[in-house]
Amino acid sequence: MEIAGRPYPACMIQLVSNSKDHWPLLQFEAAIWFRPPRLLVHRKILAQCRDPAPNTTVITVPTTTSIWPWIFQNPTSKLSLSPPSRVGSFVDASNGNGFTHHTLRDNSTYLSTALCKAHNLQPNDAVSLFSTNTIYYPVAVFAALRVGAVVSGVSPAYGVDEMTYALRVAGAKFLFTLPGSVAVAVAAAGRVGIPRERIFLLEGSVTGFKNVQELVEVGRGYTDVGQVGVFEIPRGKTNGEVVGFLGFSSGTTGLPKAVMISHQNVIAQCLQVVQLTTPDLDSVLAALPFFHITGIIHLLHLPLVLNASVVVIPTFTIRAMLEATVKFKLIELLVVPPILIRLVRDPIVDMYDLSHVRRFSTGSAPLSLEIIKELAGKFPQAGLKHGYGMTESTSCITMTFQDSYPWKWAHSGLFPYERVNTVTLRDSLANVCGVDSGKIIKIVDENGNELGIDQPGEILAKGPQCAMGYLDNTKATAETFGEGGWVHTGDIGTIDAYGMVRISDRIKEMIKVNGVAVAPAELEDLLLGHPAVEDCAVLGVPHDTMGEVPRAYVTLKQAYRRRDEKAMEEEIAGFVKRSKGAKLKWLRGGVRFLDAIPKSPSGKILRKVLRDGGSKEQEGGKVKAKL
Repeated sequence: MEIAGRPYPACMIQLVSNSKDHWPLLQFEAAIWFRPPRLLVHRKILAQCRDPAPNTTVITVPTTTSIWPWIFQNPTSKLSLSPPSRVGSFVDASNGNGFTHHTLRDNSTYLSTALCKAHNLQPNDAVSLFSTNTIYYPVAVFAALRVGAVVSGVSPAYGVDEMTYALRVAGAKFLFTLPGSVAVAVAAAGRVGIPRERIFLLEGSVTGFKNVQELVEVGRGYTDVGQVGVFEIPRGKTNGEVVGFLGFSSGTTGLPKAVMISHQNVIAQCLQVVQLTTPDLDSVLAALPFFHITGIIHLLHLPLVLNASVVVIPTFTIRAMLEATVKFKLIELLVVPPILIRLVRDPIVDMYDLSHVRRFSTGSAPLSLEIIKELAGKFPQAGLKHGYGMTESTSCITMTFQDSYPWKWAHSGLFPYERVNTVTLRDSLANVCGVDSGKIIKIVDENGNELGIDQPGEILAKGPQCAMGYLDNTKATAETFGEGGWVHTGDIGTIDAYGMVRISDRIKEMIKVNGVAVAPAELEDLLLGHPAVEDCAVLGVPHDTMGEVPRAYVTLKQAYRRRDEKAMEEEIAGFVKRSKGAKLKWLRGGVRFLDAIPKSPSGKILRKVLRDGGSKEQEGGKVKAKL
């Protein structure tokens, strides 16, 4: 085909059936995309087909299987078809210990049997993982999934209060942790009624607690014929109605909520991401936490789908990451923007040869054009793969296409996954057909009206990867998961004439510290418990290495207003330090004192007013005491 007088091959022809029947005599809605550099032509055709056309990618999201058989019992998967000598593995970068995906399957089977037969684990029971990354983390995850339990990963930085909250919201009945976190785990578990005999170690030893390796041997002792059966989706339900994971998120507002992520959500997201994954990805770096939604998909599931190895960094340091990258010759680094900043500004990086790295894969927080330019200058052989999403969308909503990895396109935006769902440039980009396996994005104004090309508004997404809602929180579910299956991201963005998505601002309140969400409402609730605080608001401010950090705006009670401001700032910041075990929640952005917190007539904090005032302050202007 010729475009603008030049020949270009079709880069993808995708047919997605609107019928739930199979191939014979089906009618298809087809999208043919031709994409030369920065030029995109889209044509819609309606065709009668008996079989898929050559070079066609067809996404079929299964609805009756759970995650375990889809990954470990699929005879056509890469994992099943690979010879034993080529099977991927989970490897501990710190000591070289590890095991293959086949051993992971076997050990997870034995662990699930031990948990069920010796400790009465039941389907739908929530199993909490309170741990840093370890090669035994996936053993516990897949053991739980194998028998229909629900996995709830939480931050290892949590203190007792935060952990208690997480366990209570998830309704956890079992808890896995590490020796260094046993004290917090036991204290929190005691508050919510988890008995001591249901607290286990992923690795290591502490008197009175069994670890995963010991439980695996217990399960092995039941022999092959004594292993518990694999969980099956209940009759009358689909895998989209069965929870596999609970991921904590603040949504667009409020305290952390437990996002119900179904088996179908995980499977659909893996199928979507696989389409945009380069075939050279045979090893991935597990520097990001397994408990995060990115870790759940890209580090625990996708490598098994791709039969790729996972290089696990138990405790992150920049040195540990660099050493693992060099030792294992990793070609793609999945890291958050604060780590990318360190890669261009930390002198230790110059001690390592990273010339083999082909891509930096990132997301979770904004990445400035300045940093992109510095990365391009320091690593000219590489490129940037950027993703955008949220826990409620089971990780990615959009991702950079392979032809946009080069640095020159690194700041041009993110392309929606399912190009079949974006219609011709003459139409509204949100005017899409309901494709079961597709991913859809639209932009709306504050009244919910769809907007056109380059018009900024809230980004909404839908598709089989979008989660079920929030556990036991119908009000928050209704606010975020809207009519027609549309998920409100809380982010402001646009879609241009090429279909590129650009995120320009955030209307959600959560703060991204090192890529991890911190809820302002949680800190505000804490601050209001200080005897000197009359009112307060917390928001994120830019930080050179951490992306964003929390800053508190405080109105003091009358009796404290004449006290030394510096002393009060130290007192309030210290109060948060003493109360919150997670350092990400400390007020590294400082404390600012105001006569009154700006609010709307309905009482909602006007964070944009505070944010604009903070920007003026950073530019050298003076923030008025009363905004």
